[in-house]
Amino acid sequence: MRTIVKAFLIVLVTGTTAFAQRGGHEGLARIHAAKMAYITDRLRLNAEQTGNFTPLYNEYEKEVRATRTSYLGKYKNNHLDEADDAAAMKFIDDNLDYQQAIIDLKRRYNDRFLKIISPQQLGDLYKAEREFRQLLMKKLSTQRSGGRFR
Repeated sequence: MRTIVKAFLIVLVTGTTAFAQRGGHEGLARIHAAKMAYITDRLRLNAEQTGNFTPLYNEYEKEVRATRTSYLGKYKNNHLDEADDAAAMKFIDDNLDYQQAIIDLKRRYNDRFLKIISPQQLGDLYKAEREFRQLLMKKLSTQRSGGRFR
């Protein structure tokens, strides 16, 4: 089963990363679908858990994205390497606030996730997110360098 899911993910990510890089919403949706398939498989969720987990995880991701977008929006066009000390300190403080906001979000959602999945699965969730992100970054890096993804 895992090899089938991995093969599916590779095909899905291969076909969508270039499209997503051009800003395509369809490509981003496909990457999200691949991520959900990866997480569902990695956590070994049953059908009932999947049905309850997916909408909650989507809600969680939406809040994380909004928090990240808000933070990154402040510094989108700033050149921090040219900033004075006060601007650099503001960035440091804002970064710490952003990280705290993400921690607070995770704490708030942990209780909700634990009503659906076990503590072991919750621990694996954050690990699976990192693994998927690394897989995606590796794929993007390989594509940019003109190589083949394995």
